[in-house]
Amino acid sequence: MKVGVFFPGFKPSAGGGYTFEQELLRALLQLAPETRHQFTLFFAGEKSDELPAAKNLNYVWIDPQEPPSRIRKMASEIAIRLGRPQKSRSETKALLQKAAERENIEFFWFPTLMSRPIEIPYIATVWDIQHRNQPWFPEVSRKGLWEQREAYYSTYLRRAAYILTPNSAGQAELALFYQIPAARFRKLPHPVPCIDSLPSAEDVAAVLNKYNIPARYLFYPAQFWPHKNHANLLKALGILRSSHGLELDLVLCGSDQGNLPHIQSLVKEIGLKEYVHFLDFIPHEDLIALYSGAFALTYLTFFGPENLPPLEAFACGCPVIASAVAGAQEQFGDAALRVDPVRPDGIAQAIKDLSDKPQLRLELIARGRARAKAFNSLDYVRGVLEIVDEFEPVRINWK
Repeated sequence: MKVGVFFPGFKPSAGGGYTFEQELLRALLQLAPETRHQFTLFFAGEKSDELPAAKNLNYVWIDPQEPPSRIRKMASEIAIRLGRPQKSRSETKALLQKAAERENIEFFWFPTLMSRPIEIPYIATVWDIQHRNQPWFPEVSRKGLWEQREAYYSTYLRRAAYILTPNSAGQAELALFYQIPAARFRKLPHPVPCIDSLPSAEDVAAVLNKYNIPARYLFYPAQFWPHKNHANLLKALGILRSSHGLELDLVLCGSDQGNLPHIQSLVKEIGLKEYVHFLDFIPHEDLIALYSGAFALTYLTFFGPENLPPLEAFACGCPVIASAVAGAQEQFGDAALRVDPVRPDGIAQAIKDLSDKPQLRLELIARGRARAKAFNSLDYVRGVLEIVDEFEPVRINWK
């Protein structure tokens, strides 16, 4: 069967989206030659000559979409608020549909949350539908975003032949909000990124020196969105210092999505200016070094049902404190300390427990490493190949 796969071309600054896309691309390059199916990878953006030739793999670039003008954006927002459906430029041009028809594609897979309108049977991938679960966060509700997301998912998900979700919590949310039959769900956990080699102690020390970071620190790599919950982590640090006499610096890295000034003002208000390090976006090799050297990862997002950074931390031997969001138990098992993200005192206690109980910290590191080996991008793509095989007897019934 001829299978299309769409890669939107995330930038490195996109964080988890970029990592996920690169991991799946690497796995496809390795596994596609072993299948009986022919894969065509469709890329949005500028053409690249760096992709290697491989059996059962073709590459196609479709024209990138120009960003809409300010006037078009305003018109779209007004139309959405009036309840009038609007066609995007990609819908009008149907670039992916036309390209897929030229390549005689029979089945399609959208491996990330980014898709394009298409009338070919497809596999959809869902990371979260937090605009439904927590619509009060501005990043999923302001300026017509809630309406746009709802219009997108209502069509995209209901029309999919299969929907990939990371865990049972994700399936339950989709079944509740979009009334999708259970038979169309397939559960594939988020793959643990491949880390070719971990940095040496000298390499870690060099990165800490580069950013002027002390040897003992907490790490939280996350873009500055409100749902990342930096505020309650900062309050927990204040409690650790004032109530327990435990002094740990905090390293934050990630691009500003509009919330950075608010977090910086909280740092000053709590009296942590000397102890919180803002690094913005950093190279991947520095990211791995910071995981490897951290006392712990404190990943306290409000969003689920799955998250990537704790998996990266597992692979780097970094103990994890994570939010007890829906799906966290299934994703992390006993490899992470789970805390209520709205309770700074509970967050502080978890950090103190790791400090007071060195054996607990070592146990979490060992469990995390075992968890990291359990499911990688090759396992994920093999799961998708099984779905392709499953759908083939259905698809042979029409041209």
